[in-house]
Amino acid sequence: MGDTYMELEPLAEETKSPILAKPPEEFSHEITEERTGTVVTARCGIGCFSPEWVQRLATKQSFTIVFSILGIVQGMSWSYFTATITTLEKRFKISSQTAGIVMTGNEISQVLFSLVLAYYGNRGHRPRWIAVGVLLSAFSCLLLSSPHLFYGAGDGALSLTKEFAKKSITNSTQPAGRMQICERRLAQRDQACGVGELSLVPLFLIFTSQFLSGIGTLLFYTLGGPYLDDNIEKTQTPMLFGITFSLRLIGPVLGFLLASACLKVFINPSLQPIIASDDPRWMGAWWLGWLMLGGVMAVTSLFIAMFPRELPEAVERRRENRTKGSHGIMSLPDTPADIGKVDSQILFPSQNNLDSTLPKLSEIGTTLKSLIRNKVNLYNNLSSVFYMFSSIGFWTYMPKYMETIFMQTAVTASAISGTVSISFQAAGLLLSGALISKYQPSARKLAAWNVCLGFIYVLVKIAFTQLGCNPGNLAHGSLMVHEGGSGDGSWNLTTTCNAACNCRVNKILPVCYKEEQTLYYSACHAGCSSFVNNTGTNCSCLPTAESTVTLGTCSEGCYKIFLMFLAINSVIRFLDSSGRIGNLLVIYRCVDPKEKSLAIGLGIFLISIFALLPAPIVFGFIFDKSCLVWGTKCGTKGNCWLYDGETLRYAYNLTAAGFTFIGAMFDVLVWYHVNDLDLYDEDKNVEKRRQNNRRQASQ
Repeated sequence: MGDTYMELEPLAEETKSPILAKPPEEFSHEITEERTGTVVTARCGIGCFSPEWVQRLATKQSFTIVFSILGIVQGMSWSYFTATITTLEKRFKISSQTAGIVMTGNEISQVLFSLVLAYYGNRGHRPRWIAVGVLLSAFSCLLLSSPHLFYGAGDGALSLTKEFAKKSITNSTQPAGRMQICERRLAQRDQACGVGELSLVPLFLIFTSQFLSGIGTLLFYTLGGPYLDDNIEKTQTPMLFGITFSLRLIGPVLGFLLASACLKVFINPSLQPIIASDDPRWMGAWWLGWLMLGGVMAVTSLFIAMFPRELPEAVERRRENRTKGSHGIMSLPDTPADIGKVDSQILFPSQNNLDSTLPKLSEIGTTLKSLIRNKVNLYNNLSSVFYMFSSIGFWTYMPKYMETIFMQTAVTASAISGTVSISFQAAGLLLSGALISKYQPSARKLAAWNVCLGFIYVLVKIAFTQLGCNPGNLAHGSLMVHEGGSGDGSWNLTTTCNAACNCRVNKILPVCYKEEQTLYYSACHAGCSSFVNNTGTNCSCLPTAESTVTLGTCSEGCYKIFLMFLAINSVIRFLDSSGRIGNLLVIYRCVDPKEKSLAIGLGIFLISIFALLPAPIVFGFIFDKSCLVWGTKCGTKGNCWLYDGETLRYAYNLTAAGFTFIGAMFDVLVWYHVNDLDLYDEDKNVEKRRQNNRRQASQ
């Protein structure tokens, strides 16, 4: 938008009307000042591309659609990364805690830039700032796929293809890669170290991509919501937020579905694998989705950049308010990010003298101090920190949790964890947005509802400790003991009956001895010298020579338990999402209108440094401490192949419940201090704050 900051006459002299009278359809595009002829436009376009047919799209409906589409793609990138974490761990042989550390790049960039970008971006051309952020996210997607370009599929995956069968690292005389069996005449071979197996470059590339993605996400969320709120009637905010949030939740659903589709494709699509996608050693094309997401983001960023600094409807509404003000009716600027009221003069932002009006960096400190002194804002942010700590850690590893606790494949876990629970969350957002817009409940009632939801969530997570599948009696051998008598909780799978079998632990394919419900790591670890039609025979670790093992775990009725988990999880996600709109309204209305973006930036800063940064590391540590069998990477510890499900279930859910409980306690404080905050009339809240300031100054 080609703007200039131009000064109008004081409100006391506005009866002279320095603005030329125009028909509504013309006024919706620009305001002309008589004295200078300077034009403040509200036109769609980029540079010289600003045709008339595009101007009809400069509406709140169009922005809501484009903003929602971009939100969908952003959500897809988050869920896609979550769904492919297990495959990344297998491909580059990293632990869950290391994966959590790599993921913190997103949060580190938000910690470094959240306050500055929120403060300056709010005073610039917000749609174009958002577009820059989306372009950074697009580049991060392409960068995240680059480790595959540089290092390929890896020797472990290539050994499971027909083309590279001779390079198979399994010790089986059966068709390469299918099942390792007991071969007493062969000495165990060392695993080959392929290119990139020990390199830190893939981890650096993933970290850098997350760092750039964090900046893009930051600009999108800190500027997009306030821009929409500033350009619509405040009573419409709950409904439009409900629509945009629910549409954005389609993103995670589509992201999980995209991950499911990509993971069904072998990591190197040009090769023919000799194992199926339900094999624990399968590695799908994790990199493929990033190329698609990066391309879509790059294209859609152009659409958001075409929106004006301020929508024509808001310009016209502000003009009407100013006209009312000239007749003695108090009227406040409708878009505080673009209009500053200084000494009874209204300034219209524009690029001609933007440099001279940029706020000073030192002003951020003063604004932050007022935000921190705001008890409702402070307690609300602290509540969000603990809720997000619980949620991010809980949902980041949810597909992996489903794989471990409910014996689901990576493909199934990715698809179900997205399509089911997130669909219910979207329904909760839509319904709550519609109900809040229609009935306009008080801030105190909405805060009380959030308190109830918090404690319900705590009880549900505690109940999840009792919900899981029993894979059978695990025949693990003995605890691993290191020099000095210490151990890390992992197990030595070599026992007397399989000591001469030269079994490898890097190739898990569990088998079950159903007569005793005993689970073995593989047919080789059961001492079986033959494996045909998914049945192992002649097994030295079984009671008799006629005893057999079958492929798979010993869990029966596990799918019913899994469905019960999904049902409870879907209900709680529906209830949880019903409190989101009210929570966001409290954030927007408890602060001065011009501080909205910085208030969101402060919230992102606190959440990033105290929740998003440590949560993946903490929950990754919980997974690692529950590991029973570690794989090796060129002689060093790699990724975990087998977990203790019961230990993981308790540690994972109780940790999440503990942080949720603390968040619920801060919600109680929000409920206590929210008092008479008006969620549907921003001007009324501003006037109340002014009266309070005058009262305090006179005392």
